[in-house]
Amino acid sequence: MVLDFLWRLLQLSSSFFQWPYFTSCRMNTANPRGIPVPEPIEIVYKRVDDLDIAMDVYIPASATKDNPAPIVLWWHGGGLLQGTRKAPAPHSVYAPHNHNICLISVDYRLAPQTRLPGILSDCSDALSFIQQNPLFASLTNNRVDVTRIVLSGSSAGGWLSLLVGTGIGYKACGLPPPTLPQVATGICAIYPISDLEDSFWTTKQRPVSYMTRVVDRKEVEPFVNPQDVKTASSVVDGRRSIFYTYMIQEAILAHLLLDGTGIPAKSFSVAHALKTGNYPRSPPDLPPTYIIHGNADDKVPHRQATDVVEALQGISGAQVEYVEPDGLNHGFDREDGVDLEDMYTWIKEVLK
Repeated sequence: MVLDFLWRLLQLSSSFFQWPYFTSCRMNTANPRGIPVPEPIEIVYKRVDDLDIAMDVYIPASATKDNPAPIVLWWHGGGLLQGTRKAPAPHSVYAPHNHNICLISVDYRLAPQTRLPGILSDCSDALSFIQQNPLFASLTNNRVDVTRIVLSGSSAGGWLSLLVGTGIGYKACGLPPPTLPQVATGICAIYPISDLEDSFWTTKQRPVSYMTRVVDRKEVEPFVNPQDVKTASSVVDGRRSIFYTYMIQEAILAHLLLDGTGIPAKSFSVAHALKTGNYPRSPPDLPPTYIIHGNADDKVPHRQATDVVEALQGISGAQVEYVEPDGLNHGFDREDGVDLEDMYTWIKEVLK
């Protein structure tokens, strides 16, 4: 009870800040390899529901006004139910030094307190803020090239990158498709969710395959309650961190994301939309796409990726590259030492 009270107090304290604001913040992630990690600039890009929603901007030391760094815009995973921008993988925070890429790690409101339409609006607003708001240019000293962006994310964040890049799901939400960068855009989805109607999300697992016990509903109270306090992040190892497992166990992802909206789950099925032409961009305007997904993933089945790859391969003019690491599980890239060099080679080629 005391911990819940303190966490709610911390969330409410954000109302004392005036939007927009920014601070410098230091990473608390250990860096055993000694690779330089830039101090991120924390920028609040949106204020809604009494929440300040922020992004962390990691600018390469080599970036200048005359030679600004292109962007990888990354959304965290957690089923859209949990997670934080404060936990990018090591290779992501090393990318500014290793690849002269600006990493922008972005928060969004979490379900079920905010349904999927609100989450997609947060993603669009983050992209618009970067491209169009002069405050972003000012706070980053014009050292970031907002015309060259690869949209990326892990797990549910990978799904967001696919939805934002293709515009799928936006019409169903009553939202305009996001405006993509002027010069170069790509999508880089890391073990993404892509289809709420897949049997993995609709079949109960009691317990889930990677646990030996059933998660009691009391363990996810009050987070499972749509009327609970809204939030735009959760602590990596906090109480909410078991929410994803409970969701799989009870097969309730679509309910948590869409109840009360009247929007069918199929509206956000990426492969189905691509195969049926139900997306707002013409095939030549679909961003080149890179997807990587281990084939031993027990938290998001890798067919979520292969279905999208197959659909893109069936579209004339669409560009897609797929990598399937053998025997690797969800989150494999979070190990320090996993550098994903091939992925960054692809990213840099897209951002030329």
